[in-house]
Amino acid sequence: MRSAHVLAGSLLAAMAPLADARDPVDERGVKEHAANVAKIASGFVNFAGSGDNAVALVESLHEGAPVHLSYPEADGSVPGVVPFEPPTGAMDWPDVRMALMLARDALLGLGISRPSGDQLRAVMVGGQVEVRSGRLVGFRGVLQMRAEGFSWTRIASERFQRPAVARIE
Repeated sequence: MRSAHVLAGSLLAAMAPLADARDPVDERGVKEHAANVAKIASGFVNFAGSGDNAVALVESLHEGAPVHLSYPEADGSVPGVVPFEPPTGAMDWPDVRMALMLARDALLGLGISRPSGDQLRAVMVGGQVEVRSGRLVGFRGVLQMRAEGFSWTRIASERFQRPAVARIE
């Protein structure tokens, strides 16, 4: 809960210049926006790799805007940057939370609790993820499927993986 308060405080401070003090509606809207971002982001800090990444990812999904997420390199050198652009356009808050939950759960099902930036991007927009055994698992992408008109129920039932195609001739 403390991380949610820290995130909310950081967001409010960062967004304060955007609010017009003479217009209480805008100020209230900024506070509500910051509270929603902090509430959702606090549940996905491990999934996103950091609190800053979680906030940036939630903002990106809600606004439908590209973002660059920062991840430490395996050797501990300068952080790598992973570009991320949601194919869905802007999403409402429940959809942001659902997309992140489904993506997180798909990776957890493969034993990945702290994904790299490339793994996160693969599960969100499509791509391949290497699991511990060295096997590659392909993902259609939670957001890509949503952009194609899939319901959350269908996305969850498909487990985000491309089905193997079997042909009998």
